[in-house]
Amino acid sequence: KSREDLWALARRCAPDGYAAIFDANGVSTLRESYEHLAPTGRLVIYGFHSMLPRDGRVRWLKLAWHFLRTPRFSPLRLTQENRGVLGFNLSYLFDQVDLLAAGLTGLSTALASGALAPPEVTTFAFDDVAAAHAAIESGQTTGKLALVV
Repeated sequence: KSREDLWALARRCAPDGYAAIFDANGVSTLRESYEHLAPTGRLVIYGFHSMLPRDGRVRWLKLAWHFLRTPRFSPLRLTQENRGVLGFNLSYLFDQVDLLAAGLTGLSTALASGALAPPEVTTFAFDDVAAAHAAIESGQTTGKLALVV
């Protein structure tokens, strides 16, 4: 979660745009994510967090509204702007062990060398699973949540 204007900060950090943006939010950030790509940049969509209800109840009208607001990417525009958009769902890759092993090796190496910092982790005792779930549903968490067994 950003405490300041995410897109103003993004523009200051990379005025010419980004080579890659990984977006898990969905409708709330996809349009701006695409607009902040550099030429030859790639937008990787790997989730639609902002479309999910925070309290567990599906509100069908709101979900339909979010769906209608989801950006559509024109192949012609993608070609003209020399940008790309792709979707990624890790759950479909579990049977591709070689690909997962290569990715995990690279990730482990980056973590061990300090090139990549691990995310902030908030822990909950296993007996506090209800509190952990409430924290996730609140939409106010950052980083990762873990249950300690």
